[in-house]
Amino acid sequence: MVVPRIVPRVACGALRAVGLGRQVCHAHLTVMEARDENPKALSHTPMWTVDELCAKLHTTPRVIHAWRRRGTAPKAYKIGRHLLFEESDVLEWLRSHESTSTDDDARRADDDGGSGW
Repeated sequence: MVVPRIVPRVACGALRAVGLGRQVCHAHLTVMEARDENPKALSHTPMWTVDELCAKLHTTPRVIHAWRRRGTAPKAYKIGRHLLFEESDVLEWLRSHESTSTDDDARRADDDGGSGW
């Protein structure tokens, strides 16, 4: 951690008269560094907009918003008026909705009399 050097106000006024005051008085601002304690906290995975998600899932924004109201949509981040979906969250959501077609087909066949439609 960088500890800034403290410059007394009296010195600032005197140094400004010489023309160095601004650099010295604000030196503590130039040495301040924003360090990320956890560099992996913000991953650099691609983010998708609602339109991009709709294109990938072959659906409409209206369906995405309906899923969000029901709580069944992928995790989203609201930035201002925009919704962003992290690609890894969408892929995880898709894996959680994966089903075996044989189970679904068998249930449908039983429900509609076996016609398969």
